[in-house]
Amino acid sequence: MLRVPTGVKGLDEMLDGGFPKGRVILLCGGPGTGKTIFSLQFLASAAERGIHGVYVTLEEPINLVKENIDAFAWNIQEKEKNNSIKLFDSHIISYGDFRQKNRIDEESILSITNKVINAAKSISAELLIIDPLTSITVHEQRASVKRHRIAELFNYLRSSGCTSMLTSETTSYNGDFYMEEFLADGVIRLNKAVHNFNLIRTIRIEKMRGVKHDEQPRRYVIAEKGFAVYSTEPIKV
Repeated sequence: MLRVPTGVKGLDEMLDGGFPKGRVILLCGGPGTGKTIFSLQFLASAAERGIHGVYVTLEEPINLVKENIDAFAWNIQEKEKNNSIKLFDSHIISYGDFRQKNRIDEESILSITNKVINAAKSISAELLIIDPLTSITVHEQRASVKRHRIAELFNYLRSSGCTSMLTSETTSYNGDFYMEEFLADGVIRLNKAVHNFNLIRTIRIEKMRGVKHDEQPRRYVIAEKGFAVYSTEPIKV
């Protein structure tokens, strides 16, 4: 099976080479765990190898996303200029207005997905990032409808031939949201906790279909160059 390196030191070793090409990966984690940083590091690293990618934000305005990643010296703006990365804003949550505009229906999900696919075609992209999937599904209370829409979205992304990553703040401990983790080809979970006044960040590969992988939780840090995983060290608390 062909692999796509994640660009995260230590994680590729855990994945025996990287993500399976053409699959849909779900990156789960609470606020502040680094999901957006991870996603853009993945794209920036791929661009250095000549692989193009598209990132769409559904929640945070793109100008704020860019400001937050400036410190990592990934040369995102240069990569945008040479069309190796395309970043665009399709955010659907307005924090001052939770009325009808936030009622995300099937037509708008299809519209967003088409936008991503068309952007990918415009720069011959092989990688797609949607950040976060939660914004698409949070307003749908009917589990059967939510499952159908997520499955349709995932199948559409797979049919594009691209390797796709979607971020999510949901957790399998909440049964209502388990379906997206079940339907994804791979699930990576980011956690952070405070122990004895020390912040401990951990990453775990919950599943990765068709790929031999390390299932143990490992510590990670977010440093000057971005994510780094201590793939050979046990977690010390």
